[in-house]
Amino acid sequence: MQGVTTATWLLLQPKQPANRWLALLLAGLTFQVIDYFLSRSGIYYRNRWLYFTPLFFSWGFGPLLYGYVQARLGKTNNLSWRHFIPVAVQLLFYLILVFQPLTTKAWFWLTVHKPYTRYVEYYAGCLLMLYYVHLSRKIIRQADTPVSWLKHTLRGAGLFYVIAMIDPLVNSIYLSPKDPKFFLTAQLLPFFVYTAALVGRSYKRREDPVRQQLTIPVKSEHQEQIRQAIQDNRLYQDSELTLASLSAQVGLSPNVISRTINAGFGQSFTDYINTYRVEEVKRRLESGDAERVTFLALAFEAGFSSKTTFNRVFKEQTGYTPKEYQNMVPKYDSGRH
Repeated sequence: MQGVTTATWLLLQPKQPANRWLALLLAGLTFQVIDYFLSRSGIYYRNRWLYFTPLFFSWGFGPLLYGYVQARLGKTNNLSWRHFIPVAVQLLFYLILVFQPLTTKAWFWLTVHKPYTRYVEYYAGCLLMLYYVHLSRKIIRQADTPVSWLKHTLRGAGLFYVIAMIDPLVNSIYLSPKDPKFFLTAQLLPFFVYTAALVGRSYKRREDPVRQQLTIPVKSEHQEQIRQAIQDNRLYQDSELTLASLSAQVGLSPNVISRTINAGFGQSFTDYINTYRVEEVKRRLESGDAERVTFLALAFEAGFSSKTTFNRVFKEQTGYTPKEYQNMVPKYDSGRH
């Protein structure tokens, strides 16, 4: 009940993207706890028509966590729908089974799901969660503001899912085949639900880190120092550029640089640097360089570290894919002359 009420409360909070992601994650965790309760209490056994009720959405926990971390750090980019393909497949799996006759459900449970597909579902869920914990920790390392509590939380979540992957293997050594093997998640998932609920309640209506910095005045000379270092020295071409390395080049502290970019330029550090990188790629596309080298080479030379990031950022900033933009270049050039 705590999970349901808190998720509903979080969803109703105005202008709080982070809380909306947390609400969806909390709802998913709560549904899984309900599924465990129905199983352990014998309700499923006494009401077998409930078998395969769509309550298990473990393949969506990772993307929802990633969305929460992004929003919590002030990122405005929405996650692509592709991140939610696995959980859509999981939902479809249960929707198909829940409407089958009882004999079909019983057969599928005994011959397919119990010995095979539930393990596929379990381990795929763990791997997906570990992957999105990795992505979340990666963007935290690039964050403009300290978020040590979130870093420690993700580290703990990653450790839990590593242990969770070992848990059924260890249990199968000394338990009979009929006994349940997933003790760790069944026992600790309710704790996660209450923890997530407390995080959401404590967040309330606080402003995100980037928005807080927008209220702090900045010096125009600091803006010019940063602009000159990044633009004139082409520091954006360094794919490993961080606040710390930029600080060494500019002679300002990382906090001052972060505050100046956020408040002075109205962007996060990562978005600000990527703006220069996109402009560099656009310039080279307009000069015809794409006829001699690949898009990926242009992206790497501009400072992007991966093809996926390049394609996403370029589309977000221009509204076009690199190929679409290239096709527009001749018309654009002919119009200028």
